[in-house]
Amino acid sequence: MTIPMQRKIRSTRAIARARSLLLAIVIGLGAVACDEAGTGAGSDPAAITGPPARGYVMARWYDEIPHDDPGECPEGLNITEVEYFPNQWKRYMTERQRVREAEGRFIRWDHELLPPDACQEPLSQPDPGYLTLDGAAEVAGLDLDAVDSTKEGADSTPCAHDDFTSPEGEAGIDNQAWRLMGCVRGYRPNDLMDRLHQSNTMIKEGGYAILMEISGMDDPLDDDAVEVQFLSAAAPATLDAVGDPMENVSFTVHPDATYQSERARGRIENGVLTTDPIDLRLKIKQQTQDNAVYYRDARVRAKVLADGRIQGLLGGYWDSENFWSMMNDHTIGGTPQGRNAAFNRGFMCAGLYHAIPRVADGHPDPTTGRCTSISMALHFEAKPAFVIRPRLAQVD
Repeated sequence: MTIPMQRKIRSTRAIARARSLLLAIVIGLGAVACDEAGTGAGSDPAAITGPPARGYVMARWYDEIPHDDPGECPEGLNITEVEYFPNQWKRYMTERQRVREAEGRFIRWDHELLPPDACQEPLSQPDPGYLTLDGAAEVAGLDLDAVDSTKEGADSTPCAHDDFTSPEGEAGIDNQAWRLMGCVRGYRPNDLMDRLHQSNTMIKEGGYAILMEISGMDDPLDDDAVEVQFLSAAAPATLDAVGDPMENVSFTVHPDATYQSERARGRIENGVLTTDPIDLRLKIKQQTQDNAVYYRDARVRAKVLADGRIQGLLGGYWDSENFWSMMNDHTIGGTPQGRNAAFNRGFMCAGLYHAIPRVADGHPDPTTGRCTSISMALHFEAKPAFVIRPRLAQVD
């Protein structure tokens, strides 16, 4: 046998061994995923008693901004710091332009020519009289408390508020986040935030993918017992050639269990999935923001579509402190950018800070009675995917 032939045989055997090892790893990962999802037990196939868990990746995930009847703002929209402190901002912008042209650099947003940064220290500025949306509107969302609430005659009720009506005519919709942001320019229909939602920037910009897993789904049309879990992925969503999230892609869950929710009990009736409430923390990374949302008593109402996708609403209560953090904790190179973000969206941080307690409607503090969360709703579309939960494998 010639030397080249011997090398070829050894190379072929090495490739075969590598393929066998890779196949073993893939099979092991799949078994681990099934085991941790509650659809299997170790390596015993006979122990699998239910259908395999179904994984999903969020292809769309955005806050509700109503279009048909968003409500009126008779006193106008909220103002920004530039309008509230015109003289200081004029001097600052003049100096900013001079430094840029003369020295080729920018000056910071916490410059001494400006008032103190209320996005970092909310009590450093006076309350400018933040405007909330106080009238009626048709707003998508869920009835979270099973009550069609109203402020009138409810002085003794903690955190009483006026509920909305949905576009389909359902009363009792809890979505006080729209009352809070409904008179902010950037949140009005077809303005900044709405355009970002329509272009799907949160998913496409490469932040952490949001995953969902449904266990025990025997029938996608009718099933009286399923479990639903939300998880942050360790990587962004995979996009196709035109920038749309791809389906049937594998995603590894985020290693921090903080961003892996409990499993919510759910059910499917006539193709509509609903779940019991659970607390939910998810990593969010977008533009200048790298943070995590904290939704309390979050629940789902969504349609299970024939092509495997799931579309619907997630409603819950946004923790007030976390809401403030998500709105203001923006940084570039370690420099706070909350003030810049507030200006671009059309509000003052000092005003938002004082307005949050006025609209909060969930989770009253047992000592003060003040509500500590704000009802909210967002839309989502989930595509089939593979949720991988790897464990460290030891190879002898």
